[in-house]
Amino acid sequence: MSVEDNPNIIWILESDRGQQILYEQVLEGVCTTRFFDTIAEFIEFFTLNRDETPFMMISELNLTDGSLLNFLNADRRGLQRSFPFFVISGTDDMDSMRLCQEEGALDYLVKPVNKNELTFKIENVLKSAKRIKKKIRPTVRLDGQEIAGLTSKQIQLLSLFIDSQERKISRGDILERVWDSNNVHPKTIDVHLYNLRRKLHPFGYIIRSEGGGAWSLISDRK
Repeated sequence: MSVEDNPNIIWILESDRGQQILYEQVLEGVCTTRFFDTIAEFIEFFTLNRDETPFMMISELNLTDGSLLNFLNADRRGLQRSFPFFVISGTDDMDSMRLCQEEGALDYLVKPVNKNELTFKIENVLKSAKRIKKKIRPTVRLDGQEIAGLTSKQIQLLSLFIDSQERKISRGDILERVWDSNNVHPKTIDVHLYNLRRKLHPFGYIIRSEGGGAWSLISDRK
């Protein structure tokens, strides 16, 4: 990789020291690296050091204090969505790969990763990241309230509820209008609805199962 006059900062969420050494070897002289062993450590540093923004971030899927996917789903402040990131993980699971991609990951590699392959991938991600402008996720208005911090799929699901008659939708509606495909694992839809339900709860709304593959969005405000 070519060395630039002003090296970029890359944040890396990885607790395995052997993997950290591999990153150091690949990125030496090219980028400044900052390692975080846990999600909590990453959040604390980001909160206290707003002036330091990484060019991109690399993350393991499962850290010692939790899952990256759980963090992304609960990330109402959009911390990790402020910059490009990709995942290198020991988890070889297609649903996890798809969910990471839906959450904005630029790439997903399964460990063990060949050093040359890792170098090639990072080069491509760096080139791509330079062309990516920071994107602000749109908000959705629900009965006058702005619902922010949703993923693209959650925005589509919530909009589907809002636009439907009596705010009731079916699994068929979701497959046709959100995924545009019937080749979607049922658990994938269930996970997205569950995470949307969690994000809507503080605003006074719940997603209620009506049975038979149908759900309703209703107000739970007293």
